[in-house]
Amino acid sequence: KGRVFIQDSGLGLCEIRGKELVLIKGSQKENLEIIDVFVRFDNELLIITKRNGIWSWKDGVLTKNSWEVNKYIEKHLVKDAQELDHNRLALGTIRKGIYVISPDGNIVLHQEKNKGLLENNISRLYGDLNGNLWIGTERGLSYLQISSNTTYLLDNEGEFGTVFTSHLKDSTLYLGTTQGLFSKNIFHPNSEIELIDEGIGQIWKIEEIDNQILVGSHEGVSIIEGNKLKSIHKEGGGWIFRKHPKLSDILYVGFYSGVGVFKKINGNWKFIRKWENFGESSRFMEFDKYGQLWVSHPTKGYYRLVLSKDGLDLQEFEFYGVGNEFVKPLAYISKIDDNLIFYNPEGYFNYDPIDNTFIPQKYASQLFKGINDINSISQDGDVFWYSTPQSLGFILRDGNQFVKVQKPFYAIRSKHHNDFNKFEKLKDSIFAIGINGGVVFHQIDTTDLDLEKIPPTIRSIELISKKDTILAPIEYNQKVEVPHGNNFIKVTVALPKTPLGYSNKIQYRLKGLKDEWSNLDYISELNFPGLSSGNYELEIRSGDENGELSQIVSKVFYVRAPWYLSNVAIIVYVLLLILINILYRAYFKRKNKQQIERLKQVEAEKREREKEKFKLEKLEIDKEVLILKEENLSLEVKKKNSELASSTLNNIKKNELLTKLIEDLNKIAKQKSDSSIQIPIKNVIKKIKTHLVDKDDWLDFELHFRNAHIDFFENLREKHPNLSPNEMKLSAYLKLNLSSKEIASLMHVSIRSVEQSRYRLRKKINLDKDCSLVKYIQEI
Repeated sequence: KGRVFIQDSGLGLCEIRGKELVLIKGSQKENLEIIDVFVRFDNELLIITKRNGIWSWKDGVLTKNSWEVNKYIEKHLVKDAQELDHNRLALGTIRKGIYVISPDGNIVLHQEKNKGLLENNISRLYGDLNGNLWIGTERGLSYLQISSNTTYLLDNEGEFGTVFTSHLKDSTLYLGTTQGLFSKNIFHPNSEIELIDEGIGQIWKIEEIDNQILVGSHEGVSIIEGNKLKSIHKEGGGWIFRKHPKLSDILYVGFYSGVGVFKKINGNWKFIRKWENFGESSRFMEFDKYGQLWVSHPTKGYYRLVLSKDGLDLQEFEFYGVGNEFVKPLAYISKIDDNLIFYNPEGYFNYDPIDNTFIPQKYASQLFKGINDINSISQDGDVFWYSTPQSLGFILRDGNQFVKVQKPFYAIRSKHHNDFNKFEKLKDSIFAIGINGGVVFHQIDTTDLDLEKIPPTIRSIELISKKDTILAPIEYNQKVEVPHGNNFIKVTVALPKTPLGYSNKIQYRLKGLKDEWSNLDYISELNFPGLSSGNYELEIRSGDENGELSQIVSKVFYVRAPWYLSNVAIIVYVLLLILINILYRAYFKRKNKQQIERLKQVEAEKREREKEKFKLEKLEIDKEVLILKEENLSLEVKKKNSELASSTLNNIKKNELLTKLIEDLNKIAKQKSDSSIQIPIKNVIKKIKTHLVDKDDWLDFELHFRNAHIDFFENLREKHPNLSPNEMKLSAYLKLNLSSKEIASLMHVSIRSVEQSRYRLRKKINLDKDCSLVKYIQEI
């Protein structure tokens, strides 16, 4: 109620008011470990403690309540508390489960592990918008339906087994189960369930006929007298009881194999006989309005039994099997408004005794329209109970209007007994249906007619791409802009204020993608991958088995186009096309102009090439002339070199010869002492030496040398201007790669003198020791 309380163990209970912590006067007197505080009125609080029970504070006075529940919760320690509707409280304990108490402290409900809870240690309680309780324990989550017209009696400890039939007599509820016949006092909710007879097993039917409670079991037929079971007839399996429509003292019992006839004698039912000529299992029996007894065998078909006037004998029977065009497995019968109805997968039918055939029954077809595979029907006034392999419910009739109700039984749709179901009215509008491991009670009231359909709620919208996920706003009036790359849209939906077991389904359509509604289904997530650009509107609504639909919830999306298809991009594309067209025209205009210019240029180039051709031809001719001149020059050079070589060789030979002559003359002069010979010899030697050093020889050599090596002396003098004439001569001889002996002969000196001259030349030109003098001279 908008108030905040805090317990300070040193002070007491305090309340936060604005920015102040205010002590609740009177709470400081008691050292209480407070679990929760509930505001009853402005001046009155209800205080729940862990181990000291429930207290009340009013006008500054704190007192402990004298409630019966305190003695239980003080021992079992309160862990959490939750306020429910009508000022009821739910208390979760550590050792004994849950207590639900009324505003004046009376225990309304005690639920613990042996009654279905996961465990007795309760960690957390939460009361939902439907007035029911969610329970958190260390082992998991439980749901306790305490504000409902549907309640359960469950066998969590294996005390009484699976319930197939039940009957209420005064305050005693009889349960026929797989383990026998049990009873329970309904005026004491916490009373134990008691076994009535240990000698009997499977119970199939409990029915009160003429103020006597008959029991059909695996062992036969019995009667309850003084909370004890008394056997009337032992026979294999008593399925069903049916009184003769006209003879009130005749009763028929369907057994595992045939039908037994009972007659009321002195107020008690006595077994008369069993028809020997009919031995089929008779689990389903009904009389039609013609006084014929029908037996239905689900997997075989229908049997029509014609009885004697006194009802004791079977005169004849006829079988309508699965070969009949109107009969298919599974074949059942039931009475609707006192008319016998035959139904199977082929539809709903009446029997026509004139043509001995079946005719379609329109009323039943309309009544159960949209419900497939019905295997059990039971009528009580305007209430029509039914079951299918996947569901269980009833139809309320209001004139020609039919309302289907399934949601209270959604949680047990897989636990009922199908064609073994028995919808038994206990009192007023309370019905009992046996289920696996217990029995469910339902009180039909106006809440079953609540046709208001709560529309779904959008929980989240995710815009998904390969790289990321964007969470979009879920407000209905806000349009969602979807980036093109995030065009995988995932929407999660829920039904608010939905009780556990609620059978509403959801359908949707995405306008802009598909205008048809989807089928109603139990869905919580919608996926729309790869949406193209454009506007979309998602519409969602809920519906139930009656076809009633809620208001539509809608959400508008706009998936943006990729940047290359946006309006700006399209404008750019148009401008580019215009520009390209202009450029294209200008390009071709310029290209034509260039083509004309190119043709002119080609023509000019052609004339230019012809000129060039003439020039090249002239150049070729000039080149040939030059080649010829060069060849002539080369021949001339070769000739000059040859002349130089020949001249040099001749001079060398000549000088060698003259030198030899001088040597020979000197030998002769030495051998002849005659002075007359000596003088002529000396004159000859003198003349020969004069000829050896003849300057004309050198000039002739120099002429030939200059013709062969035109610029040698100029280049040598330019590089080494301080060379003497003899050194220039020596260089010329070295240029021709002459040996020292040959140079000595030409210069008319000794070889040693040549070597010394070479040494001086080498030093004068400052040549490294590692360099060859001849190679150096030849490179000049």
